[in-house]
Amino acid sequence: MEYQEAVSFLIEHFPQYQKIGIGGYKPYPMRMLSLAAWLGNPQEKFPCIHVAGTNGKGSVSHMLAAIMQSTGLRTGLYTSPHLTDFRERIRVNGKMIPHQEVIDFMERFSRERMEELRDELPSFFDMTTAMAFNHFARQKTDIAIIETGLGGRLDSTNILKPTSVILSLITNIGLDHCDLLGDTIAKIAGEKAGIIKPGVPVVMGEYDPESFPVIASRAGQLHASLFRAFERPDQVFSLEGDTVYQQKNLKTALCAVDVLRETNPDLSSILTQEAVAEGLKHFESATGLHGRWERLSRCPMVIADTGHNAHGLKYLKEQLSRETYRHLFFVFGVVRGKDLQTIIPLLPRDAYYFFTRAQIPRALPASELAAWGREAGLEGEEVSCVAEAFKKACATASPQDLILVGGSTFTVADLLENFFCRDKN
Repeated sequence: MEYQEAVSFLIEHFPQYQKIGIGGYKPYPMRMLSLAAWLGNPQEKFPCIHVAGTNGKGSVSHMLAAIMQSTGLRTGLYTSPHLTDFRERIRVNGKMIPHQEVIDFMERFSRERMEELRDELPSFFDMTTAMAFNHFARQKTDIAIIETGLGGRLDSTNILKPTSVILSLITNIGLDHCDLLGDTIAKIAGEKAGIIKPGVPVVMGEYDPESFPVIASRAGQLHASLFRAFERPDQVFSLEGDTVYQQKNLKTALCAVDVLRETNPDLSSILTQEAVAEGLKHFESATGLHGRWERLSRCPMVIADTGHNAHGLKYLKEQLSRETYRHLFFVFGVVRGKDLQTIIPLLPRDAYYFFTRAQIPRALPASELAAWGREAGLEGEEVSCVAEAFKKACATASPQDLILVGGSTFTVADLLENFFCRDKN
């Protein structure tokens, strides 16, 4: 089995929520526990920080990983989804899991478990989570940052036990994946609060009057000390990829560092201000973070951003207001099931839109998106795919203009795959 064969086998045989939607969502308990047991429960062999939230959890995870790396700790990082290479999800000290290890894992599963579990296979996310835990154990990581995939309570990563988790972290709560997590902020907060462990400290990044009481109540029930990042004063750090929304993520990450200093004697001596500053200064390049208000080229300026819900697009709008340009062109694609009405006020009205679709089954057809856009009063045209839409935007834009690419992670992924694929480590 070659690497691409292994990834194709994984995609084709194990349902993937990110690509096909609700049909790929399998809450964790029995499948994930069985998978971990088959591997010898590798998730119990290293300490970790468990991160959930509607937005910002990826950025906060990368910040914390970069800080830990700068202290000299061998640091695992598990995030999702990937943009151009499956291996982006699983890193140790910024290096992606080797091709051969992905191949070996899939060959072993196919040989030992495929036939036995044929009628009840794990989900794609179960498999990638198990692969990550196995890799981190094999690599003897000193610490790992584990980002949830969807929700928290029933997420595949939530097989982590209090004996392994040294800190739980919830960045914020917004309305997203309402079909699976609930149709109110309070219900979604209840799902995210499912990662809180008995006696394990928890950090809450941003305040919301509906979600905070839910988080606080759950923490109280489990005697988990609750730390409020949103109440802490701003701190000045040189931050790679500095943006409006990264400042909130920065405050959350710094609160987490302070809590780790207070609660873990082994970390307090190495989490120096110098180590924190060094980690944050290069956190994107050190950990391979892409797609968060990422400037890909200039003249014209090309910016990619994976913000895809109302909470994320609010920050995108604020960041866009700080940019200087003559004309704005927006290569825009979303996935099915997105509540488009909630994002209308957050989309730039001065942009010319190229309504398009990413190359995944779950993407909303460009024709439907364009029809919605016209009804919403947005000026633009329908283009069948992201690559063609970006080519049209480049052909239209002058050096003084700005091309924004976003609407979903997969729109950005298609752009990077076709035009800006860089990270191969």
